[in-house]
Amino acid sequence: MYNFDFDYIKKGTPIVTLSSLGIAFNRASVEQLGSPEKVLVGYDASAHVIGVKPAAIEGKGSVYDFATRMKNDWVRIGCRDFVKKLAIDTEMGFDKKAIQFIATYDSDLQMLIIPIDEKHRKSQK
Repeated sequence: MYNFDFDYIKKGTPIVTLSSLGIAFNRASVEQLGSPEKVLVGYDASAHVIGVKPAAIEGKGSVYDFATRMKNDWVRIGCRDFVKKLAIDTEMGFDKKAIQFIATYDSDLQMLIIPIDEKHRKSQK
């Protein structure tokens, strides 16, 4: 009936950081995706939600190297212009100071979902 992961707390919460340099994923978020070599990154502009999923070999969209780029338990994707636009759209200042968001894995979509809002922000002011 249940499928408990008894290492879940130790692994940590899936965190995604937005900064002026781009998007960074902690080890827990990389592992929730299954540590894929490459990913697709999508954005729902009306909902201000980023979606990340493993890239199929013959998928559509821009593909980014992922798990192979892990350094110090983080994977970073450089996308300065996107982050700048997202900061304007959401009126959040992560283009000036990094902000972390709690991500969730949607097993139906097989995608990491990162809502860019105060509710999902890791630490409040």
